[in-house]
Amino acid sequence: MKLPLVSSMPRPLTLILLLFGMIGTVVLSVGWYFADALVWAPPVRRRIPATRVLGLQGDQQAPDLDARTAQAQAPRLTLTRNPATTRPGVLGLEWDGPAGRQAFAQLGPVLAQTRRTVTRAVQWQEAALAVGQEVRPSTVGLGTPASRGLKYQDVLVPAEHGPMPAWLVPGGPDGEVAGTDWVIVTHGYKGLRQDALRILPAFARLGLSSLTITYRNAHGAPRTPQGVYRLSAEEWEDLEAAVRFAQVQGARRLLLMGFSMGGGITLAFLRYSALAPLISGVVLDSPPLEWRSLIRHFARRYYMRPFARLVEQLTVLKSGQDFDAVDHLSVMDRFQTPMLLFHGSADRTVPVAHVERFAHARPDIVEYHRVEGAEHIRPWNMEPERYEQALTRFVQRVLAD
Repeated sequence: MKLPLVSSMPRPLTLILLLFGMIGTVVLSVGWYFADALVWAPPVRRRIPATRVLGLQGDQQAPDLDARTAQAQAPRLTLTRNPATTRPGVLGLEWDGPAGRQAFAQLGPVLAQTRRTVTRAVQWQEAALAVGQEVRPSTVGLGTPASRGLKYQDVLVPAEHGPMPAWLVPGGPDGEVAGTDWVIVTHGYKGLRQDALRILPAFARLGLSSLTITYRNAHGAPRTPQGVYRLSAEEWEDLEAAVRFAQVQGARRLLLMGFSMGGGITLAFLRYSALAPLISGVVLDSPPLEWRSLIRHFARRYYMRPFARLVEQLTVLKSGQDFDAVDHLSVMDRFQTPMLLFHGSADRTVPVAHVERFAHARPDIVEYHRVEGAEHIRPWNMEPERYEQALTRFVQRVLAD
């Protein structure tokens, strides 16, 4: 006689264990996904929203790129309202100009807006615009150094994983031959060289040759077998390669500038490179100084706080990330190089409190500028003149020293 099958476990307990198993699977899957997302380095594709010129006021001219028209007399553009055109501070525009040549303009802060439009003053423009013209807005950068009126060369910097594309803007007296004073500019996490376009003219006016580099796994640069960011733990070696390249090209006095993770790469270079004593000063714009707290910050921001520790552990397990190597706050007493630090109060990527701990602890070497209302890597956009004035004073001081 067959006996009926009887579960050895009460049904409610079975359901509870099954539920916990499902929750554990979901938690692990989410942690696994974000551990990948944190360090995976895909090609960078920035979405540019569809934007048109909807209205024109005032006479349009194509002034010299260094000219600045008084705000009250400047022509005004009315554009499609979208997340790019409503962003605070200075806005760049790119469009297809005469003979298919790309043209560029720079607009000031928002003057007026409606539910569908945004109006800004034109600070400079290369060619005339027409109502209905399609344009491409950006608050970081579009084009190449030529879009800022700069002569430049596409160069390749020899490095461990292959030649890295870079822009060299000569800073000699004639603007064609590199001088002996150089600045090496490093973009950030999932960033592009275009992020530096806003500031390259200021370096050119100071007579500095600028080398804007890429690094392993960044967009357009050689990839490592794993294809992941090391969050500055290894990328500093590519910055070291750029310093050696600059020396071969005649550089004698060197400055470094880093945007976002480029700032972390700059600090890692100062920690680990034998060439660090050659650096006269560094400029940091919105740098992440320690990644564990940033993981917690993003977990809180996206209501996923319980996952923070798991993401950190899985990142170490999956890609071998060394979070101690990129904890620059833990060694902030060791830095000796003069630093100019910009950070925005509205930065939601790297909270301003994150860097102010460093700035307030090391006023002996850090000149700190907190820019109210500025978002991540956009302090320049809020106060271009004050930003460049501070930059000029810092460069002149450290090179004089």
